[in-house]
Amino acid sequence: MNNNSSIAEATQVALIKSTTSKDAVLEGISKLGGISKFVKEGDLVFIKINLRNPGGFPTNTNFDVISSVISLCTDAGAKEIYVGSFPDQHVKIKALADALDLQTLFKKCRAKLLLLDDEAKYSQEIINLNNKEFKVPSAILRCDKIISINQVNVDPVFACTLNLLNSYSIVSNEAQQIKKDLRVGRDYLHLDQYKKDLISNILAVFMIKKPDLVINDLFYVLEGAGPFNYKDSNLKKTSFMVIGNDAVAVDSITLRLLNIDISKQDLLMEARDKKIGIVDLSEIKLIGEDIDKNKLDIKFCASKLEDVTVKNTDIKKGRLCSGCFNQAYHLLNLMKSKMTKDLKYIERQSLLIGEKPHEPEFLENILIFGDCAINSTKDRTFRKIVIEKGKNLIEKAKNKIKKEKKKKSKSKTKIISNKQILELPGCPPDILKCVSSIIKYYGKDEVPGLNLYYNLISTYVDFKKIEAKKK
Repeated sequence: MNNNSSIAEATQVALIKSTTSKDAVLEGISKLGGISKFVKEGDLVFIKINLRNPGGFPTNTNFDVISSVISLCTDAGAKEIYVGSFPDQHVKIKALADALDLQTLFKKCRAKLLLLDDEAKYSQEIINLNNKEFKVPSAILRCDKIISINQVNVDPVFACTLNLLNSYSIVSNEAQQIKKDLRVGRDYLHLDQYKKDLISNILAVFMIKKPDLVINDLFYVLEGAGPFNYKDSNLKKTSFMVIGNDAVAVDSITLRLLNIDISKQDLLMEARDKKIGIVDLSEIKLIGEDIDKNKLDIKFCASKLEDVTVKNTDIKKGRLCSGCFNQAYHLLNLMKSKMTKDLKYIERQSLLIGEKPHEPEFLENILIFGDCAINSTKDRTFRKIVIEKGKNLIEKAKNKIKKEKKKKSKSKTKIISNKQILELPGCPPDILKCVSSIIKYYGKDEVPGLNLYYNLISTYVDFKKIEAKKK
């Protein structure tokens, strides 16, 4: 533990271990000087939470922690307390709030949930960053104090869901999307330009309204497969919480607690280089537990798509960016979690992803994921089928064709397009659009598990809008 009194008071982080998440957050804020150090009487306070989808705990921020922080702000004399976040793409906040009964919860706490995606109710201010327009709700910008409560889970791109990522969702999910921007003389895939642009946007949005109090909740962590609840996910109790007044410093301590090499974390390194926050442990006044004696053993996401084993599914990969890796990771985990029975009856399928993926071994059920894979396989042999004497050679690939006696007459052949190919366009593709397309490809009766999932999420996802965009 670093208790060097010469370290500036400006950057303090409390590392707390306790018996309950409520006790942990209360103790952490107390050790930092109490809530009055962050919230003054008459302040308008916005509490930024994770509100992604109704996928179960801990996809979203722990409501016990939120309630405790609201109570502290009320005691400090806050004039108004707002809570909110933009959820995952296509998810409507009101539908999500109704599913989780959030309006009732926050009303009891004397706070207000902001339906930030209701532009008719909440005005938006346009801010230009990185040659891109971001709409930020005015309700957030006019608040005196921002408190960021982030649920930490494993993440396929950034190792874990950092507080910097939580701040990114003060803008809509649509605004967060990265458009492929090819630069002359720069290899987009080799440089992973997608990830570079994503990091640049995350930090730019973070600087619009930096939080005054930052909480990384690790009391419970979703490990293995995350940050959503998948078949390979595991809920692990660590009993820890990391709290401070600098988001970068809090994320830095969180990564060290998880025994992650900070020098390999592009997001934190970029924040350090841009002097957005403190990364160096020697410049952070650490209060509470000794970080070196409490390193956590967490199982992180699969670093290779091939390691996400899905029944009867063969993965053929080419060069790909972080965007397509992330979306393919989620699609594979979704298949593994929601198509368990479906895949028993689908004898085999291939997922081709990335630029110039390897050839599929079979000619049926070929799912081509992403624009790079689609465009780089236009002339591949698997896209054509040779028909000989009225027989379809795809049957040979299944080893079901019967041997016939050779005839003296010349064989008549013709080439037709392989109809057993499903293209899933996008850079990267939209997962919910992929789900819709896969159901149409196989038919509802062939994938009842995935169709049930589709019907369930239709209660809070506007699929009509998704289908309209596809056209």
